[in-house]
Amino acid sequence: MSLTVRYIDSQGTFQQIDEMNKVPQGAKVIWYDFKQPTTEEQQLLTEKFKIAAHKIEESVYTISRPKFNLNHHAKQKYIVVHTIDDSDFEANPISITVQENQLITIHQSYIDEIHTLVHDISKDSNYHSADQLAVKLLDDITYNYFKFVNSVEDTVFSFEHKNVDSLNNKKLMQDVYDIRSQIIKLKRILIPMEELLNDFEDYQFQENNHEVKFLIQHIHSRLERQKDTLMACEQMTDDIKDNNESYRSSKINNVINVLTIISSIFFPLSFLTGWYGMNFTYMPELKWHYSYFVFIAFAIIVSLSLIILFKKKKWF
Repeated sequence: MSLTVRYIDSQGTFQQIDEMNKVPQGAKVIWYDFKQPTTEEQQLLTEKFKIAAHKIEESVYTISRPKFNLNHHAKQKYIVVHTIDDSDFEANPISITVQENQLITIHQSYIDEIHTLVHDISKDSNYHSADQLAVKLLDDITYNYFKFVNSVEDTVFSFEHKNVDSLNNKKLMQDVYDIRSQIIKLKRILIPMEELLNDFEDYQFQENNHEVKFLIQHIHSRLERQKDTLMACEQMTDDIKDNNESYRSSKINNVINVLTIISSIFFPLSFLTGWYGMNFTYMPELKWHYSYFVFIAFAIIVSLSLIILFKKKKWF
């Protein structure tokens, strides 16, 4: 769809152009940014930059796990990382390829972190290698994760101030399940990214540049903090779910308790009704003039006695 070429010349000036052939020979760092590359641009990536077709596909058409590949023969470092979509917390892949003084980025959609990096370089173009640009871009991407992690954390903390009752309990639990879905999506991005940083350290991404090594360690530490925050939020939502289950169990127990008391009161009354409802021919009580009133009085006395008994036992 579009190719943007940026470079830092020998004087340390940052420039942006639209054509590759306008890059001066003495440029210190050259950055080729491909957004949704066309068929011709994909062919250019394969022939000029020796980037395999499946790697281009990983950057545009599929969402693969973050990965790092070091090709000593071609002197090429290949990285796939994920940015996060603002609307649905889904992962957006971007590939970063470093070979000598060239940085090649491939992605499908607009990447805000790229424009952040461009703005930073415009103010301070003190970058001497493509490795520095690549790690700085990775730094901006992982720093932007805080926006989503902090949003989740604030939402989870807001649950503390919501009272659980019969009216808003259902809404609260729906919010809890929604935020847990966001936590899962973020963990699917952060955990592989942390593994990616481990690969950086294992393969010694840039062993001679202490500034780059320090920045990689800083990014790794940041990802650990973000992951720990998500773990804490997940534990808090588990606690909220447990509290909700306890609340629901308590409500059910109260209902069962009331039904049990009512059943206990009506059990002797049902027994008496069944007893005198038998159609035997000779039942002298039935022909007594006051039998109905005695039966009603006795039923009231039994009911009140049971209610007083249950009250003394603090069953309700």
